[in-house]
Amino acid sequence: MTALDTGSPATAADRLAAFAGALDDCHERAVPGGVVVSPAGWAVASVRRLGDGAPVPDGSGVLAARHGPRASDAAALGTFREALLELHRRTLRGVLDAAVARLDRRESEGAPLLGRQLVRGSVADVALALSQARDVLRLPRPTAGRHHRVHRELVDAGRTALKLYGAFGFTAEGPGGLLHLTELLGDTYLYPEGPEDPEAEAGHE
Repeated sequence: MTALDTGSPATAADRLAAFAGALDDCHERAVPGGVVVSPAGWAVASVRRLGDGAPVPDGSGVLAARHGPRASDAAALGTFREALLELHRRTLRGVLDAAVARLDRRESEGAPLLGRQLVRGSVADVALALSQARDVLRLPRPTAGRHHRVHRELVDAGRTALKLYGAFGFTAEGPGGLLHLTELLGDTYLYPEGPEDPEAEAGHE
């Protein structure tokens, strides 16, 4: 049982604790014994690994952020970003699997909700995004632009997956907080000074 298996009987606190451990593993791959610092000077890790810092929203006291250290070198950032995106993908996979199991158990008019065409379409959209992210992350010579694209597509797919839970997705025990953390971490580490302006990227003034 891990934080990525949201269909397990674990509580949200248990899942967040496991997610924090998985995030620390990402740091360990890039900077053994230390933490990776974003280009904007932020480091986010478990409280145990970071030592001190401000609590992270939706982190339930398990994650902390600290600002000020010098940014990590390009090699460490590259390794960490790859690991972080894979963690995001695995987290979303767990959220989708749990949603499918939940919908298959719930019925409306004598039939499982999972059988509804719109529901199945949403599940397929998320599954496709997960498959595409996996394939893109396996390509050689990763680039910042590729990382940004995967992050944006996983965030969009996560919001689609969250709708499959209805109101439960936004409760304390729902997966909304966990998905918010994956978005926050991507915004922290995948952009030089924060998320890109989508209108600027499209060429608008």
